[in-house]
Amino acid sequence: MVAALAAAAFTVCAPSAYAACLAPGPLPAAKPAHALRFGITPQLAGSAGAVQEPVAPEDPTKALAALDALRPPGRELVLRLNRMFWSDGQAGLDRYAALVDGYARAGFRSELQVRYHPPAGHDGDIDGWVAYVRHAVQTFAPRRSVTGLSITNEANLPSSPNTSDGTNKNVTDAIVRGVVAAREEADRLGRPDLAIGFTYAYRGPQDDSFFQKIGKAATPAFYSALDHIGIQAYPGIFWPPATTDPGKDMVDAINLLRTCLMPEAGIGGRTAIWVTENGYRTPAGQGEAAQASDLSSTVRAIHDVSGTLGVTDYRYFNLRDNNSHGPDLFDAVGLLFDDYRQKQAFGAFRDAIATVGATAPPAARHSRRPRLRVSVRPRSLRRGVRTRMRVHVKDAARRPVAHALVRLGRFRARTNRRGHAVLRVRVTARAKRRTLLVTRAGYRTERKAIRVRARRHTRV
Repeated sequence: MVAALAAAAFTVCAPSAYAACLAPGPLPAAKPAHALRFGITPQLAGSAGAVQEPVAPEDPTKALAALDALRPPGRELVLRLNRMFWSDGQAGLDRYAALVDGYARAGFRSELQVRYHPPAGHDGDIDGWVAYVRHAVQTFAPRRSVTGLSITNEANLPSSPNTSDGTNKNVTDAIVRGVVAAREEADRLGRPDLAIGFTYAYRGPQDDSFFQKIGKAATPAFYSALDHIGIQAYPGIFWPPATTDPGKDMVDAINLLRTCLMPEAGIGGRTAIWVTENGYRTPAGQGEAAQASDLSSTVRAIHDVSGTLGVTDYRYFNLRDNNSHGPDLFDAVGLLFDDYRQKQAFGAFRDAIATVGATAPPAARHSRRPRLRVSVRPRSLRRGVRTRMRVHVKDAARRPVAHALVRLGRFRARTNRRGHAVLRVRVTARAKRRTLLVTRAGYRTERKAIRVRARRHTRV
């Protein structure tokens, strides 16, 4: 079935699509290997095709325990959070913000996949997409545990909308303008360290034209903003459909990207390559030893060329099987069976992190979070009199801040997209001052003193 799927993908385009980058050339001049920053996707795997297939019940407590066991002392293990869709809007951003915060409390840093998966009626709406990207950065950049964002996912694949963005309109512009917007917004929020990139699936049916289109649409701002390209490759699962040397297959894929495809887009050597997805299956629960061996040989091979090909990061996909006996290509690529039992590959990956993994950074010194600019009218109330209070909330650059929570005692409201909120309050307590609180994730809590005056009595 795997071979048939891959072959079908390649029939979508004309035979000349691979004319320029059909096979990797010789490796560039050798450079010393360096430690890799490792990571893993802790969530479910997307099912190939148009819809998500059912998964075995998830247990977040067991998953977190497994992540703790997977990370050797003193080594970095970044959590790559996938499937954050534009179509899920604010609810999706809030859900992923809660995941990031939970992982941060457990001592893990995170990166996120920002999917160009448009809401109904917005396919090809690049202005709307850019606004969403900016909002995503506003949500996650203030969270210091977030280390990077991938703008779109596998935009070169014109199939499988559940897992890839290549079926949507104007996807090249979504990458170029999305990367620039993300970089601008992150810099504005004081996060020049936030890594911004996009991902590419090896191989799609239109890889040459995909990178050529990026080159035509690219601007100096895009080249400056682009920190990395993530390659997503599955030898023996997607391409090549069968493998006897997965490590060599991965090196060939990375070499093709570095020496042929990236130059087609005008992307130079300063842009790093990350392996953002790679995995091996245990179909129907079988083949544990082969999975562990394939994973170990892959990591060794990538580490050996890390300096030569500019590879800095490796992410395994993923932590746990969706369904250990399921039929989908990605149902059983986990390091854990769907009941959270460890496979042999779990230990193999932990050993790889311990051997060639990057050292964990010092406990993050949480720099002071940015302040909000809050204006309130009126600033005084009459005791016992219902009053309409108007609150405006902006950031340091005087841009409106949406979804900030405004509270005065039991009265509360949230700001709209223009940063405006209205509180209708009636204070009866005898205190002469009350405090209005404004909170927004990633910002310092702001306080405004509100004077409470005695009720005016009318003489008879």
